[in-house]
Amino acid sequence: MRREAIPRSLLLVAGIVLFTWIGFSIFPGHTYLQSDTQIYLPILERLDTPGYLSRDLVAFRPHVSYTIYDEVTISLHQAFDWPFERILIAQQLVFRALGFLGIYLLVLATGLSRLESFLVAAVFHLGAALLGPAVLLVEYEPVPRAFASGLVFLALGLFVQRKPLVAGLAGSLAVLYQPPTAVPFWGVLVLGFIFDRNLRRDAKPLFLPLLVAGLLLANLAQLQPGVVENQKFFGELSPQLSAIQHFRTKYVWVSLWAAHDLWSYLSIWICSLWATARLWPRLTLQWRWLAVVMPAGGLLSVPFSYLLLEVSNLSVVPALQPARALVFTIAFGSILCGTAAAYAIREGRRLEAFGWLLVVFAIPIRVRVLDLFHLTTSSDVQQLAGWITLAALAALSLTAVRRNALQFGVSVVAIAILSAFLIPLSGVTNFSRFQKAPVEDLAAWAVVNTWGSSLFLFPDAGHGLDPGYFRARSRRALWVDWKSGGQVNYFESFAEEWWSRWQNTMEGEYSTKRLQGMLDLPVDYFVLQRRNRLADIKPVYQNERYVVYDSRDLRNSSTSLRKGTED
Repeated sequence: MRREAIPRSLLLVAGIVLFTWIGFSIFPGHTYLQSDTQIYLPILERLDTPGYLSRDLVAFRPHVSYTIYDEVTISLHQAFDWPFERILIAQQLVFRALGFLGIYLLVLATGLSRLESFLVAAVFHLGAALLGPAVLLVEYEPVPRAFASGLVFLALGLFVQRKPLVAGLAGSLAVLYQPPTAVPFWGVLVLGFIFDRNLRRDAKPLFLPLLVAGLLLANLAQLQPGVVENQKFFGELSPQLSAIQHFRTKYVWVSLWAAHDLWSYLSIWICSLWATARLWPRLTLQWRWLAVVMPAGGLLSVPFSYLLLEVSNLSVVPALQPARALVFTIAFGSILCGTAAAYAIREGRRLEAFGWLLVVFAIPIRVRVLDLFHLTTSSDVQQLAGWITLAALAALSLTAVRRNALQFGVSVVAIAILSAFLIPLSGVTNFSRFQKAPVEDLAAWAVVNTWGSSLFLFPDAGHGLDPGYFRARSRRALWVDWKSGGQVNYFESFAEEWWSRWQNTMEGEYSTKRLQGMLDLPVDYFVLQRRNRLADIKPVYQNERYVVYDSRDLRNSSTSLRKGTED
């Protein structure tokens, strides 16, 4: 018996490694310096070397006091002497794999076989993008939420496997990485502890690690270096800050997106309830609590966020973003419907399995599932065809080979791998791609030819990602950029300063007249796109996308900037 267990364990590890790599490399994929790492990396750079980025708004106001993300990453960076990118991506892969293991254990506890559980976990890790609350089922970037969510899913799997102490450790570590992500897990445990005597015995051991994590987090927050402003958790939002957040971080304000998005999420929740009813006799006590409370709690987080923020106007809500708990409604929709599909396949009910798989594959293709039926473009038709094809293929092939263990195993692996390839081919695009080489060249020039304290401005970049990417690669400060505006959720003084800078330099159309009005700013270099190249003024650097001007040359030039650009 022991001899069989070792190969199975090795196969499980190999399978998780393989599908973690497939998900990382192909679909849902990964990014670096295309989203929130544009904010976190400058913060890490400055905490590691305080001399860097001293004039940058983002780096100068770190919001990582209540997470061990910075301590762990900087410690690994110093211990291994690896660049931050390698350290962060290594952690991202580890936590994705742990999340995969957690979903596998969660499904295994329903009584499915190892292969069936593995398939449900693999399809779950095709991810989903919840556009309204701006949250991902599988995060693309190595940010605190990505690490915490992997740990939460691991804690869920360990909990239903009745390993409460280890589950508590995983859940407590999730709290240390990002408390808001871990709240739904601990909320279920608290409710179960209060209202269910039978669950209380299993839940007790989980709370000791949580207490230790809370004390550690409080101590680390007090010792956080480089903090120039504490986050404001109590009080009300000022009208000005509310207006800035409405402009820059619309996803926090549920009234701006719930009317359209919530119907799709509600339909997925109804499907998960139906699946729960079908699976109820097979679910353990722990599973029943999770299956009922977590999806419902995710939906309730939307009106809860509305009441706290848009009715009560509490300043803590934009930082916590409780509506992002909606991701657990989608997560359990995928898990429960996938498990129900596996049981239908096991019993040869192809049509029922097809129905459940439609829900499962709709989630990674377009989580706004009702939009799949709005066929207004060729891309819509392509996605609809891919969705139905994948669900039908999985149901037919897995039912057909169910009695042959080898064929079933091959089909499981083939369906999981094909899904990762076929979904992108159906026209699903998870994230935008931009040409990085010109930004890399620009950053390399800045590192060699400018002072570390130099301040840059990209006045014609608009909402583009290039300025934030440049800051991270060059370790040079920016006067203002769009991506850094995401920090308006955390610090009021930052929000006011960012808003003032944005309005005065970036809001609206670029013009040379407007550029001339910026010359009194303490900016050392102005970076323009080539189409906006200035006439009769020699740039200090240029490549196929950018021209860079020294602000002193612009101020001293005898040529008025009102003459405009070159032909």
